[in-house]
This record gives sequence, C-alpha cells and structure tokens, in this order.
Amino acid sequence: MAPGRRVSDRSSVNPCLKYFIFLFNFVFLLVGVATIGLTSWIIHEKNKKITTFIDVVLDPSLLLLISGVIGTIIAYLGAIGALREQQTMLTIYNHLVTLCIFIQVVGIVFVFLFYYDQSILISLKIYPDQAFNDAILRYRDDPDQQDFIDGWQKDMDCCGFSDDDDGYKAWNKNMYFNCSVENKSAESCAVPWSCCVLKDGDRLNLLCGSGALKQTSSSILKDQIYTRGCLKAVRDWIGSNLFVFGCIIIGVLIPQMASICVARNLNDQISIQKSKWRYSHER
Repeated sequence: MAPGRRVSDRSSVNPCLKYFIFLFNFVFLLVGVATIGLTSWIIHEKNKKITTFIDVVLDPSLLLLISGVIGTIIAYLGAIGALREQQTMLTIYNHLVTLCIFIQVVGIVFVFLFYYDQSILISLKIYPDQAFNDAILRYRDDPDQQDFIDGWQKDMDCCGFSDDDDGYKAWNKNMYFNCSVENKSAESCAVPWSCCVLKDGDRLNLLCGSGALKQTSSSILKDQIYTRGCLKAVRDWIGSNLFVFGCIIIGVLIPQMASICVARNLNDQISIQKSKWRYSHER
C-alpha cells in the first residue's frame, strides 16, 4: 500500500522542463526590461515626436522599444507561468508566441513576393517604395532617420528607396537637394554623401554627390555615386544570399516553435497532476 501511495504522490510535472522554461524566459525578461529602460531614456533625451508610420520604421530606438515591450510581456507570462504552474498564463504565452510566429511568416511571405513577383504586391495595393517617400522628404528634419538612411545607403551601396537603377533621382523630392531655381543651397542638385562611391584610400568628401541630379543617365554616374535604389539593393541581396536568408529565418523561428512545444508539454503535465490531486482527494 505504501509503495502505491508513493507512486501516486509523485509529481507528474518534470522539474527540469519547468525550470528550463522559467530560465529561458527569465533571461529574455531581463533583456526586455533593460531594452525598455535604455530605449525609453534615449527617446526622452531626443524629445522624439512621432507623426508618421515611417518615423517608427526608420527609428531603431522606437523599434527596439516596441520589441522590448512585446518581448517582456511574453517572457513574463512564460517565466511566471512555468514557475507558478499557472496554466492560464502558459496558455496565453503559447497563443502570443504563435501570433508572433504567424506575423513573422506573413512578413517573410511578403518579402519573397517582393523579390519574385511585384505584381502581386501591386494588386494588393502595397507599394514599398512609396512608403519611404516621407523619409526622403524629411531627411534633414530628423537626425535619427538621417543616420539610419545614411547607414542603409552606405552599407547596401544604394541611393534612394526605389526599386530600380535610378533610385538616386528620388532625392530630387527633397527641398535641400532638388534641382530647382528656388533652391540656392550648396547641396542643390546633389545627393547625400552616403550615396558616393568610395574606393580604398579615398577620403570622405561630404559634397561628393554634387551635381548628380543634373545627370539624366545613371551610367554617367557609375564612378561617382551608387544609382540603384535601396529596395532594389535589398532584392539583389536576397537573390544572392538566399541560403543565408533561409538560415536566418530557420534560426529565428525554430526556438519560438520549440518554446511552444515545451510550454504545451508542461501545461499537459500540470493538467495530469491536477487530475491526480483531485482523484486522491475524492477517495
């Protein structure tokens, strides 16, 4: 009789599984809280004003803040749900992670549609290049957006945000760079320095893009600036790095899917343990 009671009293909840989920999410909880604190301080110091969607997309601090808040909420539910064996919290945790995976998969699908068949995006009235028009117009108005755009153009060897080889012409929309009689600035008919072609040993010249917008043919500018738009540069990068892109996707999605499986397993074990507890008290 005694051995039977010991077997029935043994917990069905695997402590290794329980504390693995707790520690896994506790680490992300700490990272999320630190991210929220740091980015909140940065945004406060910058006195950031959000007026358009592009303000969020091209501001790393805002993107990190949003990611930190979402990550902190999910990690809190996973950590406390596992530690306290709260099935409701674990269920919400599973649903939120599943939702995050779904959103990421939808984003990945749109990226591949953008790469393989733009006509589908056009039929859905999604125009990626038009979404970045505000960034071109407000290049000088927001230092964060300016740094982000310069970094993007410099790293991707591109200029402007169009999806063609004449992306540099988009800078004609900016009041400081456009080629017009009214524009008397030193940057008239120029493009930002981040569009310039720099060879080994060249020193950076902030006016290296002078006169670029006066040229109607991109072939004339091939030794002065990069002429292709940044969206085309992204499309070219995806095409030449499909394996790397696929590995990144797998590396991001697999841990999330694994966390769902582990949390569901723990949830099932808690249900079994509750059933055993109710059975022992009904006897």
